[in-house]
Amino acid sequence: MTPSPTVDGGSRRRCWTGTVSRGTRRRRKPPVRRVGPSPGPCSSIRSSSTSTARRDRRTVTAGLRLPLAALRRRHGAPREVVVGVELADLAVGVVEVVDGRVEVALEVEARGREVVVSGAVTAEWIGECRRCLEPVSGSLALEVGEVFVPDESAGGGTRPDEGDFYPLGVDEVDLEPVVRDAVLLGLPMSPLCGVDCAGPDPDRFPAIIVDDRTTEPDPPMDPRWAALDVLRTDD
Repeated sequence: MTPSPTVDGGSRRRCWTGTVSRGTRRRRKPPVRRVGPSPGPCSSIRSSSTSTARRDRRTVTAGLRLPLAALRRRHGAPREVVVGVELADLAVGVVEVVDGRVEVALEVEARGREVVVSGAVTAEWIGECRRCLEPVSGSLALEVGEVFVPDESAGGGTRPDEGDFYPLGVDEVDLEPVVRDAVLLGLPMSPLCGVDCAGPDPDRFPAIIVDDRTTEPDPPMDPRWAALDVLRTDD
């Protein structure tokens, strides 16, 4: 410290005339590079839910779509399709397939321009008894035998009658319509919890139970056709 000169001829005063050493400037650490997704809770949840939704949409009916070129390269050897799928809107009235879950076991074979599908589909269903309105359930085991032919819009030739075929796509075979139609046609429209169901209030509203196994006798023949019976007997 250096003493300052006298101010106004008076006593000496000491004041600081040096410099402040600022020292060495601290260097900032480089940012840490993170690998992978951000650890934030919102981003991780959003990423997880998005990937799950994409995976579900991909696997729900992905096993029912087959590339047509791969089928034709098999030279008549059928391809087995054994997969469980979930289809929406599998219901008839109050009867519906449980969770839309259908088990598929099919064989798909390319025969020339056509594709033949055969096998079986199974599913569990739930509904209401048409008499007592109590819950009732059952299962389906259905045989499938369908044919895909080229669509006219895809440059195909003549097509069979309506209802006897399914249109064949340009690049793939979509088996979902076959599975869906088979299940919807197999669901019962008015199920019963049992053949002896008496209904919700049998005392006031007794149910009339008809045994379908009993056969009624044939009605009597019209005597006017007796002459024709004689001619048929002579022949």
